[in-house]
Amino acid sequence: MAQFEFGYAQNDITPSYGIPLCGYFNPRPNQGAYDRLAVKAAVFRTGNEYAAIVSYDLCLLDAKFVEKLNQRLKDAKSPLADRTLFCATHTHTGPYTSILFDDNSDEKYMEDLEEKTIAVLADAFLSLAPAELFTAKTECSTLAFNRRYIMKNGKTLTNPGKFNPEIDHPEGGIDPEIILMQIRQFDRPVLLIANISNHTDTIGGNIVSADWPGRMEKVIQQEVGFDLPVMTIIAPQGNINHFNVNTPGSQTGYDEACRIGKAYAHVILSALYQLKKQENTQISSKYCTVSAPYLQLTDEEYAEAKEVYARTKDAVMEDGRDFTSEDIAREVPAVMKFFAEMAIACRENPINEERIVRQIMIGFGDELAIVSVPCEPFVEIGYGIRKNSRFPLTVLAALGMGEIGYVGMPWHYGNGGYETSPSRTLADRTVGEALIAGAAELLK
Repeated sequence: MAQFEFGYAQNDITPSYGIPLCGYFNPRPNQGAYDRLAVKAAVFRTGNEYAAIVSYDLCLLDAKFVEKLNQRLKDAKSPLADRTLFCATHTHTGPYTSILFDDNSDEKYMEDLEEKTIAVLADAFLSLAPAELFTAKTECSTLAFNRRYIMKNGKTLTNPGKFNPEIDHPEGGIDPEIILMQIRQFDRPVLLIANISNHTDTIGGNIVSADWPGRMEKVIQQEVGFDLPVMTIIAPQGNINHFNVNTPGSQTGYDEACRIGKAYAHVILSALYQLKKQENTQISSKYCTVSAPYLQLTDEEYAEAKEVYARTKDAVMEDGRDFTSEDIAREVPAVMKFFAEMAIACRENPINEERIVRQIMIGFGDELAIVSVPCEPFVEIGYGIRKNSRFPLTVLAALGMGEIGYVGMPWHYGNGGYETSPSRTLADRTVGEALIAGAAELLK
């Protein structure tokens, strides 16, 4: 069997002062940084087979940006073209990089991001050297919660607030599974990859941070005693976050990012003894395309949106604070108007063009595979993908190869919850099943 090889590089992608931050419904000018953001590239080779993973400490990636990067690899005749998985950690305190939340991206930043991505891939490629692959699986069920609740009136509400007496039960469960990949060279770990299902939105405000994955990396580095790179691949988390409605406290701020990062770090550190060397590391990769049509508004939804807008048309959001999902639970008039306007635009100004998304799979022997899901998928999509996978360890890369917004299963639509609230860019109710089918084809 051909020798397994690995190369790695990373670069700083922290935005300059004043660039607006993405992640909420309103842009927030960057006023500093708690910690730095990075783009990280891992390149793999066995014989003539190559694959790569590029991870960004960003909220999301636009599919057109990913295609631009892939085209540059093709133009350079790189063996990584069509074999590189690009994904984001989904921090909500990073710069705009997509038109999904309106086009507030900074042109110079995006140009620099493109060049830094190509550069780290080139550097990682040049550093290819013999390596070994180790894997393990563990669980954590105390840091993530299904954030969509069925209320006593039968409706679904996202983040209904602490100790809300109208909560009946969570709409669904969580995915506690954490898959670990460790790369070693010369008997020394040189990269740790952790696949974790949780939302990366603990801080808020207008100060840049890599959120809890960045803090998790620092704690792991402190414990192992050197700067071991840690790459967090976010698993399906569209209906998941870190808020426990049955405990007091705000759970928002940098301290919360530190708490969660530290907790995940210790779960992972305690599982490292389980790492098992993978003898078969033969790389395989393939991709498919999936149709992701836009949601069509029903007559009932359109009428309801027009009624809400008529009641709230004069409402404005007060200056100086973020516009968050908790405002929906409180039915803040400006927020209700915002969602009504989005729903009305879905009917009156629909996007009629066909939307095609790409999914990519990278396999290592018969034990481990990584597959991308180009959205914020609900955990049920992850369940479906793993159920249909022949690989015992299936790493799920949410926000991979682009981002089309929240995607649930058909039954998640029409009963409330802001993730499935109608908008021009929201995916149709059938897209979740199509992404499961696409991944199943790749994971045969």
